[in-house]
Amino acid sequence: MARVAGVIGWAGLAAFALGALGGWSPSLLVALFAGVAALWGLYTPQRLNYTLFAVMFLVPATVDFGYPTYPEVMILLTATAIAVYGRIQRFDPAEPIPVGSLVVFALPVVCVLTALANWRSLKDVLIGVLSLGCYSIITWHVVDEARRDGAAMRRLALGFAWLGVPIALLAVYQRLSGTWPVLDEFAVSPAFTSGAGVGRSAGTMGHPIVYGTYCMMSMCAALALRGTLWRLPFAAGAAGLLLSGSRSAWIGIACALAYWYLTLEKKFTRRGVTLVAAGLVAGGALVLAGPAPVRNAVELLRARLTNLTQQDSATARYRRSGEAWDGIWSSAHSVVFGEGAEAHTRFFREVGIDDGLAAAFDNSFLTLWYDYGIVAVLVLCGLLVFAFVRYRSPAARLMLIGFVAQIYFFDFYLWPCAAAMLVLAVGLGEAERDRDAAPVPPDEPRHPLRLALLR
Repeated sequence: MARVAGVIGWAGLAAFALGALGGWSPSLLVALFAGVAALWGLYTPQRLNYTLFAVMFLVPATVDFGYPTYPEVMILLTATAIAVYGRIQRFDPAEPIPVGSLVVFALPVVCVLTALANWRSLKDVLIGVLSLGCYSIITWHVVDEARRDGAAMRRLALGFAWLGVPIALLAVYQRLSGTWPVLDEFAVSPAFTSGAGVGRSAGTMGHPIVYGTYCMMSMCAALALRGTLWRLPFAAGAAGLLLSGSRSAWIGIACALAYWYLTLEKKFTRRGVTLVAAGLVAGGALVLAGPAPVRNAVELLRARLTNLTQQDSATARYRRSGEAWDGIWSSAHSVVFGEGAEAHTRFFREVGIDDGLAAAFDNSFLTLWYDYGIVAVLVLCGLLVFAFVRYRSPAARLMLIGFVAQIYFFDFYLWPCAAAMLVLAVGLGEAERDRDAAPVPPDEPRHPLRLALLR
């Protein structure tokens, strides 16, 4: 009894201390909980991987909680530090380093080499290749973890797919209330608040396009990996994708689903036709007689798909692509080696485009070409093709297709959530390779009678 009373007393004292700390400084209380969660999440390599992807997927790059530098840089550096710590946990002097996995560093190395042809300063090179270098380190870690325990990597992917269900509920709340909890209060710019979203939800990611990427990931993982009640996370991802209003993600998931359908052995089944028909009937009923939130979502879909070529965002992309092409083709040198590290940043700072939108070319391939030349673009495309051919995992291929299609319409380099989809695709590819491996032949029988019969 005294022991129970002691536990209750200490628990009450802890609750009082936490309440006092929360009343005095809520930010310190949040920092305390974050620190405890980090210690728990980094204790084992398995937990560490969940923590790594939680940081990349869920921490928004559009809010500033008082970071010493830009939020996206803090997220990248934190995720990279977690990956490095994971490598330290797994370090074994007797274990050889898998040289083949170092191919993930090919892109940042090539970018550094091409930047030497347009040398301006070491600072520009370091800032320019920072994101690529961080993603390479993280991918290197994830590949090794997938090789060690493929089942754990598959569970991780399904776990984050299921996490999309409560995030989709938050997206519905954002749609109904017109506010983004936390994201509005700490947004780095009015462009990342609910007032600038035109009714589009951003989940916990801070930007509708990036939330669309997360929804693509959850749909691909649920569809390919299946599992219990896999249709629920798939439907939640589809709902979130609709509420995000991200046309680039819609194109990405359309390409991924088209590939999935073409790879099916049976293109038409009675069950499949029944489900599609039931979905169309239910969807039509909701559109015609559904509640106001449903009709508003349908109106968002109609508005985003109507007159695609003449909308402001579309014309802005045309203009930005034109500016990028003009810079790329200004000389043979710029075609091969680009304009130099951080060249696109200097362009928008010194010249700019007066449309009030983001300072980016909104095309990952053109941005890379503008800065580092066609050599870097060929390396990036080569790595993506290599991953697609190497990995026969349906989940990995669906994610790769969706990712490649979407980044044609926005720059993913400083969006850790978007890059995390590619990293997870590579991890799932490695995790699924053990299933594709040829079965190991059994050992030679040792039983004397069996040996006699074989002779």
